Amino acid sequence: MKEREEIKKVWEKQPEKFPFFLQENPDIFPKIDLERKKENETFVQALSERLHKKFQQRPKEEERREQWEQELEQDLWDFLRKEKILFITEWMSEEKLEAFKREARRFVEQVRGFDQTLNKAQIWQALRNYFIYAILVDMQGEEQNAGEPILAYSLLYPYTDNYIDDERVSSREKERYNRMIALKLKGGNVLPQNPLEEKTCCLLDMIGKAYKETKRKKVESILLQLLEAQNCSIRQQKTEITEAEILDISIWKGSSSVLADYLFSTENWLEREERFYLKFGFLLQLVDDLQDIEEDQKAGSRTLMTKAAEQKRLEQRVNRLLWFGWNVIREFEPRNPELKGFVVKNCVEVTLFAASMNPQFFSKEYLKTFEPYLPFTLEFLKKMKKKQKKSRYGIQIDGNNSVKQVVNSRNI
Repeated sequence: MKEREEIKKVWEKQPEKFPFFLQENPDIFPKIDLERKKENETFVQALSERLHKKFQQRPKEEERREQWEQELEQDLWDFLRKEKILFITEWMSEEKLEAFKREARRFVEQVRGFDQTLNKAQIWQALRNYFIYAILVDMQGEEQNAGEPILAYSLLYPYTDNYIDDERVSSREKERYNRMIALKLKGGNVLPQNPLEEKTCCLLDMIGKAYKETKRKKVESILLQLLEAQNCSIRQQKTEITEAEILDISIWKGSSSVLADYLFSTENWLEREERFYLKFGFLLQLVDDLQDIEEDQKAGSRTLMTKAAEQKRLEQRVNRLLWFGWNVIREFEPRNPELKGFVVKNCVEVTLFAASMNPQFFSKEYLKTFEPYLPFTLEFLKKMKKKQKKSRYGIQIDGNNSVKQVVNSRNI
């Protein structure tokens, strides 16, 4: 696929030196003094404790639970309006924030309406994909709309992820399930054999029915590519896989996933935008791999990040990732440029976060060079990492809480 070759060339030509653009663009990446860092840390700690207490007070009675959820939602929106970390209110108008809030709430209501058995983790899994879509919608200058295509696409993740990752399910059954999805996307006759397959087929029908023939075929083609990429990614568990093969799989999987979000964000598809979102998807895949480097290493999963760590070249690999994100996003001109600055700033920052949250893989000197650009101290991030492992209600400062929100095992 020529698009994947283009992404590979762009990736390989990025420098591995320190990302000097941080120093050269203080308006985008201002250095944050210690006083501001401490204020941010106090703010986040207070929010974390408040949410922890709120979760402990979750009522068992259904009639009281609705009010509890509304209060929790209000706490989160108050955080967005007051925080000085992502500065979302400086990038988005009150009107846009309200539209995002309205459609995100509608999205969750639709998710619950489709399947009341989904737990909070599964709903969040679907919602974080929706967040990426919502950002793309704004960049396209479109109205926020939690319609059936993005609802169905986002809901595919909880079902497929949990099934594919379930060790109790045999490889044969997983392969049969994937073949069923492929046959459905190709227009074949499929007879679901269990509730999971029924729900999966229903979601695929919701996507297909939203488009006329030509556009439907294109959407289904991208979903097929994502399915094939996921099947190929199983090879990343093999020790004999080469770095070139890992790179190809990472490009394939990451680019396909975000291109699908783009296709759902607008019906006026442009080739130049498709090329950008393919690169953007690969970028988010690598940020996710950096974030999950410890878990992947323990699981024996071979990614570009675990490979670089083995070769003692992780710092150079992170530098290249930073340059890749900076150059790719900076060169893109979206139809609505208002959020472009937020996206480029946030993608660079989540990369710095991902590295800082895995300090065991980097030298202290290397991480110290990035600390001035982080809204927290390295010591605070270290404590947050430990807290994440102990408490399911700790605030998670990583890629999944900002632009990234997705790509973590983006199966279909």
